[in-house]
Amino acid sequence: MFGFKFPRREAEEQGGSIKILHIDPDDIDNPMSGGGPRRNYEIYKRLAHRHEITVLTPTFDGSTRELIRDNVRYIRLGRKIGDHGSSHHITFFFSVLKAIRQYEYDLLVEDFMPPASATLVPLVAKGPIIASVQWFFAEALSKQYKLPFYLGERYGVKLYKNFIVLTQSMKKTIEQRNCKANTIVIPNGVDVGFSCEATMFGDYILYIGRVDTYQKGVDLLLRAYAKISKNKRIPLVLAGHSFQQAEIMELAASLGVEKEISMVGKVGGEKLYQLTQECRFVCVPSREETFGMVITEACAAGKNVVLFDKAPMNEVASQCCVKIKPFDVEQYSFGMLNLLNRTNSELLLDAKTNQLWASQYSWDEIALQQEKYYESIVGTGEAL
Repeated sequence: MFGFKFPRREAEEQGGSIKILHIDPDDIDNPMSGGGPRRNYEIYKRLAHRHEITVLTPTFDGSTRELIRDNVRYIRLGRKIGDHGSSHHITFFFSVLKAIRQYEYDLLVEDFMPPASATLVPLVAKGPIIASVQWFFAEALSKQYKLPFYLGERYGVKLYKNFIVLTQSMKKTIEQRNCKANTIVIPNGVDVGFSCEATMFGDYILYIGRVDTYQKGVDLLLRAYAKISKNKRIPLVLAGHSFQQAEIMELAASLGVEKEISMVGKVGGEKLYQLTQECRFVCVPSREETFGMVITEACAAGKNVVLFDKAPMNEVASQCCVKIKPFDVEQYSFGMLNLLNRTNSELLLDAKTNQLWASQYSWDEIALQQEKYYESIVGTGEAL
């Protein structure tokens, strides 16, 4: 369609190397990054010995122009303009449109990105392209900022043919908006570091993720937490970066719980494993997610999760997790209190079920599934 030639087609048909160019609007080294780049890193470090992989990401404060990470090449595009916090991503978007005409690749993979999810990339792509749906919240941003970002999710998805989604509910959404979509469900995995030999239940409740009052629903969590009687409450730890720290603590103060809440910032690696393994249970009060990685990671550590009974979060939670009617603060509070009242022995019984549930989310298997899908798309030679 675009006159693009595949110089290594014969090798690919025999299971050979694919030159992959991936557009990722986030980077795991960015202190404000989320789950998307973690997924890409886990998959690509497992595929890099067989394929040539280049990932395009935005710049961020302290970033280098280029980095080799586990044999994957990362190139940072765009720049910060003055004190404009969003300029990294705005300039990244325009840099990407130029870059994909310059770099050679057999397959282009594009992570949907804020603010509109779908972009104009398919119009300039020079070969097969896959949309990876790790962000799909344009309608919420449209309401928040009174701008028509929703058009990307309503009409922009029709520019793509091939999609990787994380859950069955997102597969249904994409196929409703694009009847020609070739969609495969490949979920997120769980890092083995969350598992532990002896499950323990500590003296705090844990929240992990971006600490905000929009998508992540931390305002709902604080209101539910405040409804628990003081003699029953244990400390609440909020782990994650935040643009709303003052607002969060102001809300906590108005509810009379500010002394029982700790904001510890973003954590990763051993500290993240330790926080998850040693908490009593985990709260995920999100209004929207595309998967809910925190849920499966908590289950891997044997912990129950209190969440709203809403897709896709309810898809990835074990049967022992506490699922609450969206967005009922009173019932969410009762769900938390129920877990606070349970004995360690009772929680330990749930832990075994949770860990068995989480064991299905293997990064090794997920990487193989993604590789197979890549090979199938390159094998067809279809542009979109």
